[in-house]
Amino acid sequence: MRSMRLRRAALLVLAALAVAGCGDSVMLSPDPSSIGSGAYTLTQVNATALPFDVRNDATGRVTITQGSLTVGDGTFQQSLTLEETPANGVTGVRQSATQGTVTVTGDHIVFKTSDGGMWEGTASGARIDYTVPGNNGSFAFTFRR
Repeated sequence: MRSMRLRRAALLVLAALAVAGCGDSVMLSPDPSSIGSGAYTLTQVNATALPFDVRNDATGRVTITQGSLTVGDGTFQQSLTLEETPANGVTGVRQSATQGTVTVTGDHIVFKTSDGGMWEGTASGARIDYTVPGNNGSFAFTFRR
């Protein structure tokens, strides 16, 4: 009789642990070990090393020369350095900065910008990949530690 009660108690504890484990699958404040909170460097756009031409036509050229992404504590900040050369040929450099919140479920990561934009991708401890729409098609970004 006592043995049976102990087994039931053990099964209840295991069931409670299993249910509790399921509740941790969505993290509003990401676990640093799951996505590797910290600074990442943009290494590729559309599987091509930087610099990468986002646009190169009769109106001019826009090239991403570098980028960074910092993730942690449920937030993100991204910065891209762009070289813009209009049709007249005078190149200028500008920064494009974006920030907002980040949510992680397993290796799925969702970015929500402070101005209402949203994109999603995958995350591991040393790499974050996501795709965003552009005027001339989508762009796939790869950031690495």
